[in-house]
Amino acid sequence: MAKKQRRAKNSDTQATQSRKRMLSREEIRKAALTLSQQSADLQAQAAVMQKNELAAIEIDGVGLLERGVSEIDRFIDNVDKGVNRAKRDKDRSSM
Repeated sequence: MAKKQRRAKNSDTQATQSRKRMLSREEIRKAALTLSQQSADLQAQAAVMQKNELAAIEIDGVGLLERGVSEIDRFIDNVDKGVNRAKRDKDRSSM
C-alpha cells in the first residue's frame, strides 16, 4: 500500500516563500569567508597527503561533500539571480 503524502497546512506557495529570506551583504561575506576557510583546511590536508606520498585515503562522508558542493553551486546561482533582480529593480525605481 502506498504511503500517503503529507501536505503542509499552508499552501505550496507559502511553503516555498518560507524558504526564502533576505540576506545582507555581511551575511554573504561571512558565508564566503567560512567557505574560504574550509577550502584552505581541505587544501592543507591535500598538501599533507602529498608530503607523505599518500595517493589515496579511505574516508566516510564523500557523498556529503559532493552533495554539499552541488548545493553551494545552486546557492551561488540563486545569489546571482537575487543580485541581478535587485539591481534591475533598483534601476527601474530610479527611472
